[in-house]
Amino acid sequence: MPMTMRTVDRSWALYDRANTVIPMGTQTHSKAPRDALRGTEPCFLQRGAGCHVWDVDGNEYIDFRSGLGPITLGYSIPEVNDAVSRQLADGVVFSYAHPLEVEVAERLVDIIPCAETVRFLKTGGEAMAATHRLARAFTGRDHILTCGYHGWINSMGRPGVPEAVNSVYRALPWGDIAAYESAFADLGAHQVAAVSVACSYADIELGRRFLADLRALTEGHGVLLIFDEIVTGFRLARGGAQQYFDVTPDLAVFAKGMSNGVPLSTYLGRSDVMETVRDVVISSTFGGDTLGLAAAKAVIDIYEREDVIGTLWARGRQLHEGFAALANTHQVPVYIAGLPPVGKLELPSPEARLALEAECLRRGVILYTVLYPNFSHADADINAALVVIGEALAAVKELGLLN
Repeated sequence: MPMTMRTVDRSWALYDRANTVIPMGTQTHSKAPRDALRGTEPCFLQRGAGCHVWDVDGNEYIDFRSGLGPITLGYSIPEVNDAVSRQLADGVVFSYAHPLEVEVAERLVDIIPCAETVRFLKTGGEAMAATHRLARAFTGRDHILTCGYHGWINSMGRPGVPEAVNSVYRALPWGDIAAYESAFADLGAHQVAAVSVACSYADIELGRRFLADLRALTEGHGVLLIFDEIVTGFRLARGGAQQYFDVTPDLAVFAKGMSNGVPLSTYLGRSDVMETVRDVVISSTFGGDTLGLAAAKAVIDIYEREDVIGTLWARGRQLHEGFAALANTHQVPVYIAGLPPVGKLELPSPEARLALEAECLRRGVILYTVLYPNFSHADADINAALVVIGEALAAVKELGLLN
């Protein structure tokens, strides 16, 4: 049942205030509240613990957004918090490198198949931009073929991107190797520096054949293969899609779950390609920020001690199977596509999605386009969420949006 006393008035008042000093009222487009859900959707979350979050009005939710993916262990994990707190007491940024840079890099080389050498930045998008620059420097070629979203820095075809920059990027579809063969023929493979690919969630299993085909195609033409593992790393497997699909790229980027949400990214891969950084000059004052590295070290320790990946798969499977049973019970055309740790919620229309999310929010569950279970989701949390989702599906069906 909806929480009858629930209100998000403080959230929306703060959002209206934010809009006077912050364009869009937020730093992240995907976190912007929707006007159609005014009075229902929380605009600001105050705190989190495990898989639960609380908004500024005091409402509690079971959260499947997980911070848009980086929360793989759960919110406010004591071991991670303690590691960050201890490091904060010693200092954040220094005038020379910090030992954690070496320690975490060594751990990542042990974990990630393509990692021979490692460097750090703060966000996934800038690390992807770094791999594109390295690929161009290493190959002496200009064109990058992209698949999927690689962060705002690398988004082409938008206002503010010069046509000269747009002209050396070409976006191609997931799963269709023929499109890449055609692009190679059209441009001339000798013009292509790299193929840069992020997995599609709904049909991610196409990667088993598609990524292997990309590996063979790129190797045959001296083109680098770059994997965007910003989401898939430490979620699909510790070593990401390259470990899960057993396809090793030349370069990759990890972020998000690697440090359980504390800002940190890494670009890593073949040492001969990575060494071009000396001439390319990818350099950031905050690349060696110790707080993200301390968090990553603690996260890696937990992954080695606990079956985090197995739990993400198990809780995701429980959610997917329960959702499928509810859809069957209510006879509605909704489902979760893809793999359990990164399932994509599919509904028949944007209106149905909006209505389902609204009904779930009223009952204390946060859904998202991609459903991200975390290690702190217990059986009971998934079961409680499924009860809510069942009620929400019934309510949306009553509205005539799931016919």
